[in-house]
Amino acid sequence: MMKTMRRAVSCALVILGAAVSDDVAAQASGADEAAVRAVVQSYFRGVDEHDAEALAEAFHPEAQLEASLGRYWEQPFEEWRNFTNRPVPSDADQRRNTILSIDIAGDAAVVKTELVWPTVRYVDYLSLLRIDGRWWIVNKIWHQERPGS
Repeated sequence: MMKTMRRAVSCALVILGAAVSDDVAAQASGADEAAVRAVVQSYFRGVDEHDAEALAEAFHPEAQLEASLGRYWEQPFEEWRNFTNRPVPSDADQRRNTILSIDIAGDAAVVKTELVWPTVRYVDYLSLLRIDGRWWIVNKIWHQERPGS
């Protein structure tokens, strides 16, 4: 009888421990998702407002950008962000940027975004890594087309 009771208590503790562990994991992933979303929002602000500081908050200094623009195209983040030296576009208030999906596994994440602007539609795939406790975009690849294509 005592053995049966110990087993029951032991099983209850294992189940309770698993439930607590699941709750902690859910909270951690919720915190991670919020942190990843904040990084992507800094990216959106940076491209819309030509805000170099917002982009520097989002992108790791050694990040790489790549695309297929009729040929393979690549550029380091530090060069790409020089577009912020140009005036803010007049259509910035007409842009709609959306996070379509977020997939997080430990210290890695992939975010799919859609940026619909008056003259172009982008679909971005942003690779993020948590480095020293902070999320960074380390790679961006994208597709671009005319809106409505």
